Amino acid sequence: MKMKKILLLAVLCFTTATSAMAQDVFRILLEDAKAVAEDRTKDLETRKIATFKYDELSYMSMKVRDDVLRDTTDLAFFNKTISMLNEQSLAMHNFVQLYCERLAKAKKKTDRDVIITVFKDASIKHPLFNDMDKDLILSYYNNDNYLTQFSLDTDWVKALEAVKKRY
Repeated sequence: MKMKKILLLAVLCFTTATSAMAQDVFRILLEDAKAVAEDRTKDLETRKIATFKYDELSYMSMKVRDDVLRDTTDLAFFNKTISMLNEQSLAMHNFVQLYCERLAKAKKKTDRDVIITVFKDASIKHPLFNDMDKDLILSYYNNDNYLTQFSLDTDWVKALEAVKKRY
């Protein structure tokens, strides 16, 4: 019986530590995006990209929060949700980084236009939540004032896969 308690405690500690690490990645990306977006010493385009990242991370957090709050007793569901949020956050960050790298290397306007279209299409064709609030999810997608014209409702893992296959 004592061995079962020790084993249960070890599993609980490991699960809690794993959740905390996953949540830390999301939190670090969120805090970094907010700091860059508010940093007036950064150029405007950098701050706009950071604003998109912050808004995207906040959107994803809002979408999963209700599910997690609905059943706070299911630790496995909580861990799975946090893991998904972490994975999506990292994929979104990598997607935006790859996008910016591709744009920076493009010499011609036609090349830039193709890159923008490929990345926009990847974001819109891979929804994560199937959110029906089009005004919200397309707020960046339809905004020519932002370089990051992506849907907020994006499965970033799939979108990143799609653009990597293309390039």
